[in-house]
Amino acid sequence: MPKWVTPLQNTMLKITSFGEALWDNLPSGKVLGGAPINLLAHLAALGADCSVISRCGNDDDGTALRQAIQRKRIATDFIQTDPQLATSQVLVQLDGEGCAHYDIVYPCAWDKIHASESAQARVAQSDAFIFGSLALRDAASRQALVQLLPHAAFKIFDVNLRPPHYQLATLRDMMQQADFIKFNNDELYEIAAALGSPYRSIEQNIRFIAERTHTRQICVTLGKHGALYYRDGELFAHHGYRVTVADTVGAGDSFLAGFIHQFLHHKPPQEILAFACALGSLVASRHGATPEIALAEIETMMHPQ
Repeated sequence: MPKWVTPLQNTMLKITSFGEALWDNLPSGKVLGGAPINLLAHLAALGADCSVISRCGNDDDGTALRQAIQRKRIATDFIQTDPQLATSQVLVQLDGEGCAHYDIVYPCAWDKIHASESAQARVAQSDAFIFGSLALRDAASRQALVQLLPHAAFKIFDVNLRPPHYQLATLRDMMQQADFIKFNNDELYEIAAALGSPYRSIEQNIRFIAERTHTRQICVTLGKHGALYYRDGELFAHHGYRVTVADTVGAGDSFLAGFIHQFLHHKPPQEILAFACALGSLVASRHGATPEIALAEIETMMHPQ
């Protein structure tokens, strides 16, 4: 078995994510958000044991946030409370096609996450440890992640570029530490160009980043056109599913959740992509980042009658 495949110790996956837990203020109202939460909500719905390492404020929004996360069947044991900074809120604006644009306040509570011994133990016990780029914007949370990464068996970097909250040097360092990197196509091109890529095709740029970062696995989402999965020199593709988009909030997070679930159950690459694209498409067809999606709905989309 290749060293990047995490062997399952039992039938229940144990997944831990690190980073932002927040309220998304959508035109329709306030909803639970943050890529780590969106991702875990779908993995928990698929039966995984999920926990998030984050931080909220000592305020009513923080209390409500913990309760909302617990309702998604995500453990909140490692959500710290900041005595000064407020619980994060993000203003989300949707364009005419349902694409989201974010106004993210800095600083907020999750900018000051600490790496406790108990959090390190949880990471060490997990089948996968997922972290994104947004929570790297502050030195405190960035240092906490650096302390947690050596304990992880399988490290997944979910690149999630939100201008101006990222720096190329930090992205490069995290990509080099990851076992698996997930981009969308815009993020791939932006980072490849910043690293000096002379290439124009998406496949060439995937291979360029894989070589530059020594990463054996990369996934690139292509919106309604599906996704690409690079693994040890091979490239697999899925062309996606046609749906009427309600909004794109959390669609990439749900795709990654589906991908991780199938990958850690050792499914073939094409099956992994089909499942992930189906879950992402179903979420895009509903409002909000974490609508309830039944496994039967995913199966029906993958195998229509």
